[in-house]
Amino acid sequence: MKLLGRFIMLAVVLGLVVYVSSASAGKSLTFFKDVAKQAGVDDKGHGKGVILNDYDKDGYPDIFVSNKGGHNVLYHNNQDGTFSDVTVAAGVYDTGFAMGSVMGDMDNDGIPDLYVAKGGRIEIDSNRVFKGIGNGKFEDVTASSGAGVKDFTYGSLLCDFDHDGKLDLVLSNYGVNSKNRVFHNESTPGHIKFVEVTDAAGLTEHGWSWSSTAVDVNNDGWDDLYVSRGRYPAGEPNKLYLNVSTPGHIKFADISKESGLDDRNWALGTAFADYDNDGNMDCYISNYVGPNKLMKGDGTGHFVETTHLAKLDDRPDHWGKGPSWGDINNDGFVDLYEGDCKFANQLYLNNGDGTFTNITEQNPDVKYETIRTKGTAMADFDGKGSLDIYVINWAMANGLLKNTNHDSNWLEADLVGTVSNRDAVGTKVKVYDAGHMGDKKFFRGFREVQTSTGFCSQNMITQHFGVDSSRNYDVVAAFPSGLVAYALNVKTAQRIKITEPTSMAEQQSLYPLAKADAGLRYPLSVAVAAPWTPTHGDVMNARATVK
Repeated sequence: MKLLGRFIMLAVVLGLVVYVSSASAGKSLTFFKDVAKQAGVDDKGHGKGVILNDYDKDGYPDIFVSNKGGHNVLYHNNQDGTFSDVTVAAGVYDTGFAMGSVMGDMDNDGIPDLYVAKGGRIEIDSNRVFKGIGNGKFEDVTASSGAGVKDFTYGSLLCDFDHDGKLDLVLSNYGVNSKNRVFHNESTPGHIKFVEVTDAAGLTEHGWSWSSTAVDVNNDGWDDLYVSRGRYPAGEPNKLYLNVSTPGHIKFADISKESGLDDRNWALGTAFADYDNDGNMDCYISNYVGPNKLMKGDGTGHFVETTHLAKLDDRPDHWGKGPSWGDINNDGFVDLYEGDCKFANQLYLNNGDGTFTNITEQNPDVKYETIRTKGTAMADFDGKGSLDIYVINWAMANGLLKNTNHDSNWLEADLVGTVSNRDAVGTKVKVYDAGHMGDKKFFRGFREVQTSTGFCSQNMITQHFGVDSSRNYDVVAAFPSGLVAYALNVKTAQRIKITEPTSMAEQQSLYPLAKADAGLRYPLSVAVAAPWTPTHGDVMNARATVK
């Protein structure tokens, strides 16, 4: 039956015909100009990863650069197209020789905190935890945090895996006999505290890991964990762990082989997004050795490769590393930027019919030819509704690719958790034409709030949608708690805030007339198991039996 299901899924891909927004018709294919030097963000360190996050809560994305050599850099967005180096003033200067750091509100006090993965200079450097204390400043609380481990950590991420309203921590560790780590968040407002639960969570396998991503692959409302692994000259199978946690108890089940995502090349970074607007997460695997792969998800945890069908196999030579997704032309479909560590970066425009067009030559500034690009991430830095790209380059100037195309075909949403974690990580956001919520014919896009993408990088948690400005839209946000909030009949060209209701009663009082979203596959405030069962165990009943 599995093979039949995959055959049917592949047939659907082959016959896919998708509505393409008229907003993209006739537009130029030239989008980006590198303005890093003018903007003051052309750091020339040994860069590995980047965080895009509004650390001082002024409404504009800032930039944190993780450098493997020398100190890291925190750039403050001046809101005029320029940035200021505030590393020393913010209290994070002594954080260098780092890899893939992550930022998020670890103690739910409304102020972003910072975790720095210190694997770069010597393998016994302690990772660091910095608590945001307001006014754009941080305090080193590593000693009391419980997460200042001495690993060769390449990547880190935050996600509320057990739905207790707090962001847990996962570290992707590299080296002989190394294993990744999971930390349960036991913080209280104003005090960051983590407790390691790696073995109890089932993440016991040793290997060479580079980065991880948390995303819900089977649409059960619980974020799963995907780990990009590999070592030279041989590959090492990537790992997909199904989340079978219960509140207060993090637990994973290895479904790598059954899912089809156990790629055996040397993967450095993987980025998840819904590239074909079917409401299911897909992924792009960037391999340092071996072909890059586009994998289409069916919403049950199964994936099939569609690289050739999507016309993403146009380059025989690459050293893939830092992919990122985003709708750069606001036509309603996410596009792909691939950071290459040897030849040249590539920019692919999503045609809306399951295929992509390489538009790198029309955008020469995106190439960074013969420069070793590492992580990449996207954000709307100036609030004009067009996604820009920050590019980490090794021992060369980093790039800020400014999107020069501006229109009204966009909508952005900030999510605020109340019962769920404050950053609303794991929240699913869907957009429909106004008055047609839940109707697939009027479905215009799906995003999930994540803290990790590609290689050692983090996109801004504001969710960007390309939409046709001739219409209004209904936006539905399903939070990890199961509570749902709506923004109805929304006009385009604006950034909205959607706050999670504090209870079912409040939700019903706030949205008594809102039509239920047929795309949400789990009931409010109730966690259900995966819609398919791995052959190695009864995951369907796992949550009921975890103590």
